[in-house]
Amino acid sequence: MSRRSKFSNLIAGIILVIGMHLVATSSLFGFVLLLSMINYTQINIIEQIFIIYFFGIGITQLIYIIPVAFKLNRQGRAPVMHGVLIGAVLTALINGGYWLFVLSLYPPR
Repeated sequence: MSRRSKFSNLIAGIILVIGMHLVATSSLFGFVLLLSMINYTQINIIEQIFIIYFFGIGITQLIYIIPVAFKLNRQGRAPVMHGVLIGAVLTALINGGYWLFVLSLYPPR
């Protein structure tokens, strides 16, 4: 496999992760919106799940990243799998940086 092909497969894996994030976030948001429109009584629980997902995406992404990585590995598409893992690590690092910033706004007492 050529060097250019490996690099394009890495980029494809990272773009795949971004797409999975967009699909997961928009479907969860749509679910919360649908439940709020029908006046679901347990909406507080659904809102909490959405908040946990949105602000903890660095951890909650593992629900859909790990199965995709295993499937890509079984299919013999290791460069794309490596791109998926790089995208997941970048997401976790960005999310961790966000939380460090938020926690720095509230100094300990």
